[in-house]
Amino acid sequence: MLRRFARRSASLDAYDRVSALAAQVHADAAIVPLPVDQAGDFRRFLRRLVAGLIDRASKEFGIEGAPVCIDETRIPVNGHPNIWEAIRTGDTPDLDRYWRVLAERYQASARTLAYRQVAETLAAALQLDQPNAVRRHAKVVLLRLKAPSVPVAAARPSRRVAAAAHADVRAALLALAAYAQDAGEPALAGCLRQFDHGEVFAAQQRRTFPRLDVLQFNEYWELRFAAPLGDGLLAFVAQHLQEPAAA
Repeated sequence: MLRRFARRSASLDAYDRVSALAAQVHADAAIVPLPVDQAGDFRRFLRRLVAGLIDRASKEFGIEGAPVCIDETRIPVNGHPNIWEAIRTGDTPDLDRYWRVLAERYQASARTLAYRQVAETLAAALQLDQPNAVRRHAKVVLLRLKAPSVPVAAARPSRRVAAAAHADVRAALLALAAYAQDAGEPALAGCLRQFDHGEVFAAQQRRTFPRLDVLQFNEYWELRFAAPLGDGLLAFVAQHLQEPAAA
């Protein structure tokens, strides 16, 4: 949704450009023709539109629960190295055309690329290249998710995921959710997406999900998958790591 622009020194040309761009991305808010003539404001406005367009493409072209990572910095625009440079130099890119370029570059291969990105996230988070990363038992497959934590002042000994690890732990949970969705386990996928990884926990606290138990230790979480689901996860990672690495 577009914010109203209100600045001194009117510029009809700026208003016309903003209105045209809003129509390209089907903005649902009215553009109020108030005085505008700030180049910095217009560039910031363009950047917000472009960021929204890239976010939309990543979600539409990716897989459920796992948007594809789009590298817009490698897509030339109007003679510039990328769209950000075009905007920085004062160019006004055609966003309809830019959407078509994103679709041509990513739409056909994005699902394959998204699956590979999920597999890469899981392989790194579960440290699958390490000895004894996988332990199999009759009914469960045990994996370890990197999740370093720090002590929290409380009535009883408690911990919380370290601030520096939040992004990686969240990415791992979303990747696990994407795998669960693909494996026909929507209930587990939903639980993993909603799991508050930043919540305070007691040492060795157990979290129970459909076909998965999570035991939270100080430096890692032990993931106890039902054996078929755990083996399926390992096969999923192995399969999709063989996919092309870029669009």
